[in-house]
Amino acid sequence: STEGDLTLYTVTDQDGGTVRVYVPVLDAPSILQVHAVVDRYGFLPESSSSANGSRVFWLDKAVVRQMLEAAIQECESGGGNAEMAARRKPLLQQMLDEGWDLFARILPDGSLVLRALANIDRRPPTMLKQFSVLHTPPRTVATRTPPTHLSLHFSTIRGKPTATLLAFPPFRSYQLSTLSFFDGQPSCLRQFSRSYDPPLHDAWMPDPPYRDRPKKEKTGRARPITGFARTPEGDAVTVGRERGSREIWKRSMWFVSLMEVGLLPIPEETTLSTYPRAVTAGRAIALYSSESQTLLVKHFPHDPTAYPPPAQPNPPVSASIALKTTSKPVLFSLPNVEGRTPIACATPSQTIIIYVGIVALDDGSGHVTLTLQPTKPLPVVVPPEWIMPVDPMSWNPPSDAGKPHGPLGLLPKGITNANRDAFVSISPEGELSFWSAVMSNGNGDGAGDLPGWRCTGRVRTQRRKIVMAQCSSAKKTVLVVDSENGQEVTIWDSKESEFASGLEYLHSFEEKINDLDWTSTYDSLSILALGFEKSVHLLCPQRMSYFDERPTWGTLHVIDIESMSDSIISDSIWLSQGTLLVAAAHQLYVFGEANEPFLATSTSTSGPLFENVAIKNGPLDDFHPQLMLQCLLWNKVDLVKDIITLLAHNITSARSNDPSELKQLPLDRFWEDDLVPSSITASKRSIDASALFSQHGEADSDAQDMFSRELVDRLVRSLEDYPLPHLTPSEMEHLIVLIQTTVEIDEQRRSLDANGVRYLISMRSFFIINRRVTEEGSGDATPGSKSKKGVLAPFVRERIRYRDIVWAFHSESQEILLSASTTACGGKMLWLDARALGVFLWGKSVESLRDQMEVIARNQYMASERDPSACCMFYFALGKVKLVHGLWKQAAWHKEQPMMLKFLSNDFSQPRWQTAALKNAFALLSKQRYEYAAAFFLLGGSLKDAVNVCLKQLADFQLAVALARVVEGDDGPVLQNILKDHVIPRAFREGNRWLGSWAYWMLNRRDLAVRILLTPLRDLAGVVDAPLDEIGDPHYDDPSLAVLFAQLKSKSLQTVKGTIEISGQTEFNFVHQMARVLCRMGCHVLAIDLVRSWSFDRPVLAIPAQPKDIADTLDERLLEVSEISARLRPSPVRE
Repeated sequence: STEGDLTLYTVTDQDGGTVRVYVPVLDAPSILQVHAVVDRYGFLPESSSSANGSRVFWLDKAVVRQMLEAAIQECESGGGNAEMAARRKPLLQQMLDEGWDLFARILPDGSLVLRALANIDRRPPTMLKQFSVLHTPPRTVATRTPPTHLSLHFSTIRGKPTATLLAFPPFRSYQLSTLSFFDGQPSCLRQFSRSYDPPLHDAWMPDPPYRDRPKKEKTGRARPITGFARTPEGDAVTVGRERGSREIWKRSMWFVSLMEVGLLPIPEETTLSTYPRAVTAGRAIALYSSESQTLLVKHFPHDPTAYPPPAQPNPPVSASIALKTTSKPVLFSLPNVEGRTPIACATPSQTIIIYVGIVALDDGSGHVTLTLQPTKPLPVVVPPEWIMPVDPMSWNPPSDAGKPHGPLGLLPKGITNANRDAFVSISPEGELSFWSAVMSNGNGDGAGDLPGWRCTGRVRTQRRKIVMAQCSSAKKTVLVVDSENGQEVTIWDSKESEFASGLEYLHSFEEKINDLDWTSTYDSLSILALGFEKSVHLLCPQRMSYFDERPTWGTLHVIDIESMSDSIISDSIWLSQGTLLVAAAHQLYVFGEANEPFLATSTSTSGPLFENVAIKNGPLDDFHPQLMLQCLLWNKVDLVKDIITLLAHNITSARSNDPSELKQLPLDRFWEDDLVPSSITASKRSIDASALFSQHGEADSDAQDMFSRELVDRLVRSLEDYPLPHLTPSEMEHLIVLIQTTVEIDEQRRSLDANGVRYLISMRSFFIINRRVTEEGSGDATPGSKSKKGVLAPFVRERIRYRDIVWAFHSESQEILLSASTTACGGKMLWLDARALGVFLWGKSVESLRDQMEVIARNQYMASERDPSACCMFYFALGKVKLVHGLWKQAAWHKEQPMMLKFLSNDFSQPRWQTAALKNAFALLSKQRYEYAAAFFLLGGSLKDAVNVCLKQLADFQLAVALARVVEGDDGPVLQNILKDHVIPRAFREGNRWLGSWAYWMLNRRDLAVRILLTPLRDLAGVVDAPLDEIGDPHYDDPSLAVLFAQLKSKSLQTVKGTIEISGQTEFNFVHQMARVLCRMGCHVLAIDLVRSWSFDRPVLAIPAQPKDIADTLDERLLEVSEISARLRPSPVRE
């Protein structure tokens, strides 16, 4: 209630659904008393005494509020009937303001009576009012059953001035117009879907009781639905009910509805084990009897587009054929080709596939012919556990005239030319095998004796005891297995290689999964329907992003029927054009892409299904921040400048936020080399040159159109005031930062290299993400900082990715990067900031790192309220013991000052005091003061022990690397041990190739630094001199790996050596995988550019042979000189 008190409604089951309203007693809130009673007699007109009719239904208050708000908004906007709006708006506003509770009842004549309870939360109870709101004309609600057993469900869509009213049995759905409804007009309800009604009586009057009907008129439609089977194209579906009755329904081509083609009743005394298949455009049904091992076909010759469909008698068997099998067969039909529908009969135990071609003539005779075509057994050693079709619903087979349709003479050519696979088998070990039909000679040209099968791909899932499985048109396979946490659902791609295991989705559901089914969009994007007892989850692929962590697959919609039916979902199946058919008990629910969805039962997304899937996966606009970021990572700075300039011109000229009206760059511009000026850039340069001799006003106008800081500032102000509607707030902020960063890159282009650009962009993105997360919660925006509870805020990243650290490591502009990093940290870099940005990993100059550590030590001291213990570890690493002694002199407030002053006054170059420092370090370890213990280990001259504390107790290998590099440089044994014993095993364990490449480069194993980018980790583990206890899954979901590999593969002799160890096929598969990742990110144009411009030339260097003992001692720089000279010689000479 509006007063905050709880209100209890009870509905009885015997006396017509009497509603009682209970509210708390004023002086005893824990006691409830009856406040109001709404019974069925209050709905009867004065002239009627009949109590027949439906029970009383309470209309959901939240649904009514949404409907009233939308109707009032329509009245104010002037839409619809102005006279009716003016007449009914006061009543609607009063109902909304006072929060009336509405109750409905359907009378025997089909009229609907609406009563209201007002002031239900007012005190005293005497203010309660109960009155009738309206009484619609008779036959407003059509019902063929006694209204006593009628059920009503009410729902609406937010923002729509209409609602949906569901009545059953039998099922009826009505669109309710709010203004017409409360005006009492007969047209207030518009029926737009219904279930089948036998033509017995007037559709507006109740039927006689079911038990009084003649037995011959039983059709079986009230029996629960057991399952569906559709045509390959998804245009028709077979509905199977208990006791063997079958129905064929055809999807309407113009709106979301089903038309019945035929009914196939089977006598109750006859029990057949049937496998129905709707074939030949939904006008025939194929049934297989396991007792007689016979395939039967029944044909319905009438026009399936006729509405309402004529009543069809049980059609006779048109054709039959014997299929003798020793085990239970698997039947599935394939796409219709020129009136010929193939049905595959697979026997897993014998690995035999038999095709039956069904040809139905359209001359009205109902004649059907069957053709049997056996094939060779599958070439497998162990019979598969599963054989299932590759869902052909989105196939578009070619229709070249004059050519045979494949070697089977029955299949679409798309299956036989290796572009389409007919089915997939699953071995007992969980290996997926995809098969296409070929002739015995393997050419697939139709010549030969007996068709055979060719395996087009395998995927090792390592899943056993599979419960359910389905394969989509795009060859995405979903598997369901039982696990300890429920049922595990995995989705696998058919393209398995050394760079992709095929696994795209993994999730465990506690609720039991009842069914699976696939459909595909017009762009061959797969959508999976996961059916549970009360809901159906629709899963679709999601675009990868650098800006947030998201799974490869996500939930697009959740269809919940709990508000519509108390029954459990028995089956669900996709039809063509994104129509989903759901069965619960004896009822069919149709969900589809109507102009206005008729059920507000789906969550997460609104709008057409296929459109939402395309938005989540399709190519990005040119000005999307993810595409611009990838262009900058691929060193296409001039291209990004052109995009920014075009976006500024679009916003200035169009003054529109509709992305469809914003102009895009031509595709060819993405494939140009930035070293060659583009047409836009060249024209601007010519304008700039001609501006010297032009008028002053013309020069200013041309300058405003060029890429400059002034243009960027105008664009940023426009975007801040009018954000692009199709971008999220996070993407919008990234877009603005990328635009501003591009200006800075352009201004510093002479001093900032490409790797430096990549680091700066990623660093700023890192701070944006953390700041947005911390602003939504509570805490500091410093990277790696902790919240008030002492733990990191959710989703706050502690550091930038190792990829970004490697960019800075290979940059030649590290001074600029260090300055930019310090500025990003507010000018005072602490150790948390240095660790988050990986400064001591990517810095090359040891002297610069020592200076930076001193800066960090000073900042730590100032940030800790001048506590010397917070910075002594860094100062001891720098050997500045006396400076720490001076800091302790100023810490008079510290309780440890006297002891530390006395201890630090000793000479720690002597073994005696070094031993004393080590003893104190071990004592501090026992007290779990780990950082202080590491400081005393450094004071005692034991770098190795200090590093072990960082690795084991602090779990901070970056701190260990920083101390080792500052104390003993890059060639010291401690750093070498850290890299070999900790960093490299960690890289293999996490599957992080970026970290492994950096570690090998630091170890001067540059050949392995290149090989680890492409070589499978398990293959590389055999040549690695490091303790590898675990090898994780490979991570090839980052297209920047291709940028790094192209940059390093010919950088030096050692990298060339590593490149030669990589086979050409491996490199080809690697580039193909990177292109697929770019497509998953929405950067299709960059994927095309990658495969067009990638060079597979193998680096070959002719180096004069040298004695082994001398060659092993050559300096790396001398080798690089030899490499250059060898390239310049026209004819290399070998000794």
